[in-house]
Amino acid sequence: MNIGNDTGAVRKPRQNAEFRFLLHYAKEAFFDEEICRDLLLVLWTAYCLHKGLTTISAQYASELLKVWCKVVEGSGGDTADWSDFRSFDTFMGRYLV
Repeated sequence: MNIGNDTGAVRKPRQNAEFRFLLHYAKEAFFDEEICRDLLLVLWTAYCLHKGLTTISAQYASELLKVWCKVVEGSGGDTADWSDFRSFDTFMGRYLV
């Protein structure tokens, strides 16, 4: 759903801004640091709770894959907590199952 403003322009809903922030963080963070990995987990968990996403939904998988692509684009995707999408999925769903 798009919401018009007084200039006639259309802006995206607030949750899209939340997801854009999450993607930006996923690309820019230094995931060799545990605190950065933990923050990504918390941001993702909060986002899923706000959106009502469950770990078995297609939208969850689609959006998590977008986050993974940004992680790989930024840091290469290999950390102490994950080394591929499957282990990333397990890590990111920790508080949602």
